[in-house]
Amino acid sequence: MRVSMLLAGLTALSSPAQAAKKRLIIDTDMLNFDDDPLAIGLANIFQNWGEVELIGVMSSINSRFAPPAFDAINTYFGHPDIPVSVQKPVDNMTQWPEYPEFGDYVTGLTYNFTEDVRDGTNTPDPVSSYRYLLSTSADKSIIIAMIGFFDNMYHLLHSGPDQISPHTGAELLSSKVSELVVQANDVGLSYNTNTHNCTFAQVFLNWWPGKLTFASDDVGDSTYIGRRITTKLDVRTNPLGYALRANIGRSATHQVWDAVAVYYAVCGLDDVFRWKYPRGGRVSLNASAYASWESVAPDAKGTGWDCRTRSSSGSLIRRLRRAWRTR
Repeated sequence: MRVSMLLAGLTALSSPAQAAKKRLIIDTDMLNFDDDPLAIGLANIFQNWGEVELIGVMSSINSRFAPPAFDAINTYFGHPDIPVSVQKPVDNMTQWPEYPEFGDYVTGLTYNFTEDVRDGTNTPDPVSSYRYLLSTSADKSIIIAMIGFFDNMYHLLHSGPDQISPHTGAELLSSKVSELVVQANDVGLSYNTNTHNCTFAQVFLNWWPGKLTFASDDVGDSTYIGRRITTKLDVRTNPLGYALRANIGRSATHQVWDAVAVYYAVCGLDDVFRWKYPRGGRVSLNASAYASWESVAPDAKGTGWDCRTRSSSGSLIRRLRRAWRTR
């Protein structure tokens, strides 16, 4: 994504002709887990199928390699000008130290695939990007897929009026976002909410006033992908094939929690999911980001749902495999 084209790209994305189309922002902690690049690739494929418009990919970590890796995936699928951003200041992380068994792919995506970001320092701040994308979008037109940490959401929530918009972050989120899809558990602890900064997730999710859907761990836990991607896709040209081969190895499989969340964000329940709580409810997080579920009236403020696969995960896996076989 040419940074000099950012404002032009954002203006094009917000044109009146696009106002009625479902629009998606992905907020990810992509570093060295396999499900993040698959989730971004899946959104690009759905865009090519005309089912969604991916209008931004935000990094909730600080790796300088994350934005160019995003751009490599977006560019491969024909969308080189999707805005990308990362928290500042950037660092040189390529792997989570506590997970050395999963290989680095972000540097390979940066240096071996077509992209023109080059370094995260060349991208805007995520809060500024969010404020622009939200302020130039129609009301209730955006879905945010939260498949990472809550840094960006927390800081956006507390942002005030600026040259981008006269509205606060809370006002923009409330008016522009139709649904927040979170890869986390509706009850208990979750990697994305309690392993990084519990306060960010607690404050944001306890505040969130709109529709909230959880793609819980147990859905992704039973959804294994990888064998065909690491063996059938050309790892020299396909960034998803490369990322998975580098990350988990040839012919290996792994859970794809984040891709499940993005599938729901675009397709809804489809015929593969059902609601765990058909009448909805409300989630509250304590100071440790431990989530508790409370049943409430379906039209109550801040109503949330938790999606589950209808029976087994087989049909979902088949859908995902079909998508990733295509460009």
